[in-house]
This record gives sequence, C-alpha cells and structure tokens, in this order.
Amino acid sequence: MEKLHNLDTSIFNESKCNILNQLLHACADEICGYPGPSYQHFNKSIEWSQEEYNNAYQLISSLLKNPVCLYLDEEKMPLEYHALPEQVQQRILNCLKVRREKLTEALLKKVSKNNLPTFRDFDWRLKLIMGSSKMASLREPLLQLDLIVEEKDKDRLLGIELNKDELNMVINALESAVKKQ
Repeated sequence: MEKLHNLDTSIFNESKCNILNQLLHACADEICGYPGPSYQHFNKSIEWSQEEYNNAYQLISSLLKNPVCLYLDEEKMPLEYHALPEQVQQRILNCLKVRREKLTEALLKKVSKNNLPTFRDFDWRLKLIMGSSKMASLREPLLQLDLIVEEKDKDRLLGIELNKDELNMVINALESAVKKQ
C-alpha cells in the first residue's frame, strides 16, 4: 500500500489508456523473461516525471507478480488494485486475462528455480565398449548422459553412465511419471 501513497492516480487519466496498455504488457513481458519497459521508451508519449513512471512501474509489476491477481477475482485483489481508478482496474484485468497463462508459468518457474533444482538441458553420447582389462571382447553399448541442472542461478553438470538395462529402467520410470500426471 506504501507504493500507492507515492502515486498520483491522475497520471492514469483516460487520454493515456493506450500508453497504460503498453506499459502493462511491457511489465508482463519483463516478468515472462523478455525485455521490459524503460522510462526512455515511454518518456516521449507521456508527461510523467521519472518518479511518477517508477512508481507506476513498481505498482503494475507488483500487481502482475502477485499470484492472487491471477485468479481474476476482483474480491481477492490486493488493496492497491482497489485504490486505482476503475478504468485502470479494467485494463489491468484485461492484461491479466490475456497474459494469465504465461505469467503463471513464469511465476511458477521462478519459485521452483529458487527452491528446487531445475532440469535445464541434456547431452548424450553412445559408446561401444570393445573390451576391458578383465574381458578381451566385451562389446557392450554404454550411454553417457550429461544432465544440466540449474540451482539458484548456478548450473551443475550431472554425468551418468548407463548400460542397456539401466537405460531401460530410467525410461520406464520416466514414462510412468508422465502417465501419472
């Protein structure tokens, strides 16, 4: 609510509705991992001071990042939302309706990334072991699997070697996990 005390709601007048839509979607883009808004971009089309822009940007970003807002239920919306003019509330709801799926995905990804290791990528190599010091002719296929896992903004490489039986066991476990979803 503190952000709203610093915000002059008259900056959201009806003549700036297109600019407000652009700012809303630019803030949503930023949450989803794309380049976000900048004061320089909006400076030409609005008569906001840098402070007014920053306050509006912070308010809109906090509303779009708030998981409660993704329910699209006006009764559950935070106090900051209800203190805004009605036309601004409608524009925020419209943006949330259009971008709800991507915002939900981005917020879930951020939460899981901060709390749990997240699988990001993999690389694999298939090798044929022709022999070893114990056996002259082994001829066993071996899969080398590198899993790239992201943990709190750091990548970690997990290297796994699997023979044919172990690989089948991993594939069966993954298939059963997908079926349960």
